[in-house]
Amino acid sequence: MKYTAIGMSGTGDHAASSVPEMPVKREVAMTESTTVVEHLLECIASGDAEQAVTLYDTYSPHPADWAEYVEPMGVDALAQYIELVGASHALPFFEFVSFELQKEVLLRLSRETLADLVSQMSPDDRADLLDDMEDALQERILSLLIRAERQNIIKLINYDEDSAGGYMTTDYALIRFDDTVSAALEQLRLQAPKKETIYYIYVVDKALRLIGFVSLRELIMAPRYKLVRDVMSKSVISVRVNEDIEEVAKKMQHYDFLAIPVVSEDERLVGIITFDDIYDVIQEETAEDMYLLANLDADESLNSPVGRSVKMRAPWLLVNLCTALFVAYTVDLFSDSISQFVALAALMPIVAMLGGNAGNQSLTVVVRALALGEVPLRDNWRVLLKEAGVGFVNGMLIGGVMGAIAWAWYDNVWLGLIILVAMSVNLVVAGFFGSLIPVTLRKLKLDPALGSSILVTTATDVGGFLIFLGLATIFLQQLLGG
Repeated sequence: MKYTAIGMSGTGDHAASSVPEMPVKREVAMTESTTVVEHLLECIASGDAEQAVTLYDTYSPHPADWAEYVEPMGVDALAQYIELVGASHALPFFEFVSFELQKEVLLRLSRETLADLVSQMSPDDRADLLDDMEDALQERILSLLIRAERQNIIKLINYDEDSAGGYMTTDYALIRFDDTVSAALEQLRLQAPKKETIYYIYVVDKALRLIGFVSLRELIMAPRYKLVRDVMSKSVISVRVNEDIEEVAKKMQHYDFLAIPVVSEDERLVGIITFDDIYDVIQEETAEDMYLLANLDADESLNSPVGRSVKMRAPWLLVNLCTALFVAYTVDLFSDSISQFVALAALMPIVAMLGGNAGNQSLTVVVRALALGEVPLRDNWRVLLKEAGVGFVNGMLIGGVMGAIAWAWYDNVWLGLIILVAMSVNLVVAGFFGSLIPVTLRKLKLDPALGSSILVTTATDVGGFLIFLGLATIFLQQLLGG
């Protein structure tokens, strides 16, 4: 559901004096939230529904803001408030209340208010809400709804939650291809109050197969006597009901759609997906990639119990421990060289840290590109070579600076040359593996972000130490001689 704020302003003293003074509606400020809650609680205690509605009209907030102010009242008070003002008044802000609180509130509503509230919710929102409930509560709510609404919810719930069907709404406007423009506009006038969006109207044939679309603007401007099929566009883009929602999101971004129609296998129109739902998908996918890059479970949050958080994090930490032991073993191979030339121990972390940072830079860029569909399979080698090239140039630049510092610090030109070569090669390794690992994971049908950071860090640590300490061992006599 979308809301648009429209502002009005007047100019001149005469205009101001000649117009009767009207009550000024104001936005709810953060400092007023406590006062709002106190007034609402007074209305609930006295059973004054009229005053509760007047309070809302006085502040005239966006429903999302009002939801933030009423949530602190608690489950019982919020349920009483909804009972007091009725489902129609409560619905706009109730849809913005947190998911968990919604479920708790529904448990405390009367049968009549519960049925009224759920039946007025948009089909996709109520299907998502019921799908996350226990079977007993789900059955209780379904039993209160009329048969058509009940069947609609069950149908939406049965779709895979990560498919187009799991995100679509059945509140869409449609018209027949053989209607006149005049008849179509009359149909839209009747349909509009119950539909989620009517910016684009979908055109179907007698079998309800999607055959085109027309914008509301085009329909309004078309001659009333014309047939819809003569003014519609036939180049309609749609998605299958079982299509992966991430692919749907990419398609909507590519075409810059506000909504996209969803069709069954036989091309029948079954729903639409609006951009507000796709925006949620994009946010979830971004958060999931961020969590996976940090080797965390995407389901974890600050509110997760300690035991659950430990269970989610410990496996990746154990994997990290194994890779760290492998890195330690690599260093141990050169313990004799390190004991003879102690400066190597001081410079080792620099080689490893620069390689790890460079690898994670490549990893982040490539994972993002893969998530946005910017890297076709045929371009994999181009990506690998490009990132390796960036690593080489940065390695020569940063390695040159570090080589000069090492030379001046230890008064040893050989040490400066060795760290220059080691950092140059390690940053090439970082760029190569930072792109190779996510690309390979995608080819294996796995999430490109899954465990990538651990693998990249291991590759750069092992590679950096092998190159740096290996060169130092080869040229140990020169290092000792200065």
